[in-house]
Amino acid sequence: MADELYKALLPSLPFCWAAATDVGKVRQENQDSYLIEPETGLFLVSDGMGGHRGGALAAEITAQDLPTMIETKLEKLRSHSARSVRRMLRKVIDEQSRQVLMEGASESGFKGMGATIVLALLLDERAYIANLGDSRAYRLRGNGLSQVTRDHSVVAELLEQGRIEPHEAIYHEAKGQITRYAGMEEKARPHVRSFALKKADRLMLCSDGLTDMVNEADIAAILRENDDCRRACETLIKAANSAGGADNITVIVVDWRGR
Repeated sequence: MADELYKALLPSLPFCWAAATDVGKVRQENQDSYLIEPETGLFLVSDGMGGHRGGALAAEITAQDLPTMIETKLEKLRSHSARSVRRMLRKVIDEQSRQVLMEGASESGFKGMGATIVLALLLDERAYIANLGDSRAYRLRGNGLSQVTRDHSVVAELLEQGRIEPHEAIYHEAKGQITRYAGMEEKARPHVRSFALKKADRLMLCSDGLTDMVNEADIAAILRENDDCRRACETLIKAANSAGGADNITVIVVDWRGR
């Protein structure tokens, strides 16, 4: 089962959560990282890229540094309006991307390393979701599962342009090629959105090691059938490994209980 497992339920907080990560069935190293800051309401998954060691380092830097940057900026914000928080997240993620770029350039053999980012910040009864790359966030509300991030990938762009059909995307030769990530030379431009949370909303953050192996219908069924966050994480990782486990798999599940 998973290499790591983290679960908590704190009466003082309006949410409970669990997280798990697993190397999968093919890779020798787990280059995914995740971090949870319950006091801030921050959840983050980062999937490293850039070859042996480089990807792991990029994801580790991102998971360690970005939450601290967000907490610091939140404290300095004059207003916690939705617009202000979204603007802050865009700025901080772009700063983090440049930091990864500089770290890669300064470390021999790590030039070109990078990492995806997907995060959820739960603040004032709202969820702020941001991402770079193809790590995703989903919201289960009632029985309906919806992706609340936007994939930054060659295949996603081809789908948006109508140049390929959804069934062609599954085995497309460009699958896995991302167009935005922390560490890119251009301005990162993350996708950021927010929405009001409703009681019993369930959020799931994951690396593509899950979504490349398990389709959305099966993910939705697992999230609906497993009320406990920990059991949901375990079942999702088991499903990805049963389907081949071609990549590292990281999952965070967060249940919003409301105040």
